[in-house]
Amino acid sequence: MTLALEALPDRAALMSRAADEIAAALMAGIAARGRACAALSGGATPGPAYERLAAKPLDWTKVTFALVDERCVPQSDPASNEGLLRRTLAPALAAGAHLLSMYAGSPSPDPAEALYAPLHIDIALMGMGADGHTASWFPGGEGLGAALDRGNAKTVTLIRAPLAAGAADRLTLTRAALERAERVLLLIAGEDKRERLRAALAQSMEEAPVAALFARPGRAPEVIWAP
Repeated sequence: MTLALEALPDRAALMSRAADEIAAALMAGIAARGRACAALSGGATPGPAYERLAAKPLDWTKVTFALVDERCVPQSDPASNEGLLRRTLAPALAAGAHLLSMYAGSPSPDPAEALYAPLHIDIALMGMGADGHTASWFPGGEGLGAALDRGNAKTVTLIRAPLAAGAADRLTLTRAALERAERVLLLIAGEDKRERLRAALAQSMEEAPVAALFARPGRAPEVIWAP
């Protein structure tokens, strides 16, 4: 499979573009249904994009933020994706946006499933690790098969990945849940990540789970990249 991506000149431009795309998807959702939802990933890369997004003049009372995945750690833990989102999206949350927790003190996915199953996701922002994972779909992770099963009716599932940074136990959106999203935006930075993504597209989903995003029938993710 040939990788189609949009190359931007630098990481500042990448962050601005990601913020603009998320905002556009949210405004489209509000126009269509009166409410909108963005599912957002954690990690070090997208924080500046969320800060730019939160500064935009949207009707935040009509916006819900969800998590693509979460480490099973308290919100106060530096590894918590929710903690990152609460910090970087603080102006939007103060203006009335909602943020749905995924981890509720237990590795059971059931509390998150009850919150997340009804969501209509207008856009999901994804990243990719050096091992080819996205969301918390880690190669070799316990529960990866269920997460990647297109026939899985669940929206949220548990994956145990002993080598994953921050916490071995992860809650994550399933492949089926992400295939229901209106848009999937994959954000990558650096020459190494671009080459890793190219390599992933020649591997199986089990070896490089990010490849599952590109098996979405007729709707490949939109990839944006900067050096």
